[in-house]
Amino acid sequence: MKTLLGFLAMFVTATLLAQTESTAPPISQLFDFSCNGSFSSCPQGFDPTLSPVQLSNGNFYGVTWWAGTGSSNNGGTVWKATSAGKVTALHTFPINSSGKFPKGENPVIGFAVGADGNLYGTTESGGTANAGVFYKLTPAGSFRLLHNFCTAAGCTDVGGSFILGQDGNFYGAVFNTVFQLTPQGVYTVIYNLTSSTETFSGKPLVQAADGTFYGTGSAYPEAGFIFSLTQGGVFTILHSFGDFTLITTNIILGSDGNIYGSTYDEIFQLTPSDQFTNIHQLTQAQGLTPNFLLQASDGNLWGLAQNGGISPDRPGTLFTLTTSGTFISSEEFNCSTTGCNPTGMVEGSDGNFYGNAITGGSAPGHNPLGTLFEVAAGLKAH
Repeated sequence: MKTLLGFLAMFVTATLLAQTESTAPPISQLFDFSCNGSFSSCPQGFDPTLSPVQLSNGNFYGVTWWAGTGSSNNGGTVWKATSAGKVTALHTFPINSSGKFPKGENPVIGFAVGADGNLYGTTESGGTANAGVFYKLTPAGSFRLLHNFCTAAGCTDVGGSFILGQDGNFYGAVFNTVFQLTPQGVYTVIYNLTSSTETFSGKPLVQAADGTFYGTGSAYPEAGFIFSLTQGGVFTILHSFGDFTLITTNIILGSDGNIYGSTYDEIFQLTPSDQFTNIHQLTQAQGLTPNFLLQASDGNLWGLAQNGGISPDRPGTLFTLTTSGTFISSEEFNCSTTGCNPTGMVEGSDGNFYGNAITGGSAPGHNPLGTLFEVAAGLKAH
């Protein structure tokens, strides 16, 4: 009798575990950004980074660091992809006969969809002062240079990552400046830090329904902070971290009104009343030093850790948890089959995730240099 009862207990326990354990959704490669054997041809570019965006036409758009149509010496691409993984270079940032990039080089600093449905971005370098440019690109591929950075007196017009604001303009925070860029390319400084020991992180801002911006920065010695900036120009540091504790992801404004982000090994929550809580401590296998976070349509937090996973490879991980901190699942990337070191992703209208891994992938006969990947999350199509 004891043996039978023991067997039944183990059976019930195993059944409950099977019902409650979550299996991470599979990651697959849709496309590999590659060069031929001699590295003389890389037509779609390589080293994709930032998060792709999806337009109303259903296609995804993203950017690469280097190369492009015509020459492997070009300065990167903006690419277009179908959900089936057919990728073409929509625009290549060309090198001229003098070895310069007058229309921008390395378009990996900022990338967003404008209120008009066009693509807007910033490059790392190139342009008049070799400090990057702000550009507009239509879904059909028509390119327009809107602003050369560092051409204002004192180089006060510094480029950085940005978001689309509620008023149709773009906003970002970099070094000691919060800036505005209009869709026409007019650059305005809207706030300057007064402290010489503080700097903005350069990560994307978020904007609340009341127009307030939230962002991150750090103060000497590498002590991260979260700040708010109201429409009236009131700047407030909401929470400061200890020395040598930086915020490693973008922050997000959850549907519950709380702010979420990550440090080296903690996912945190900050409430509107400034109550701070570390809701989950990450392990190496789950993904230390996360670099990207979003809240999906299922209400859960999904993240990427570019160098997460088990040593020595640490190919990067995808993880998910609830907003209360209950960890759901994690999955490692595979350098030879999915690409590795993921940089960002977006939830597609079909309920799956689409993102970029900056290295690796499978490209028979070519040199694999990063992927467009798909995560079969199985969320509700929208």
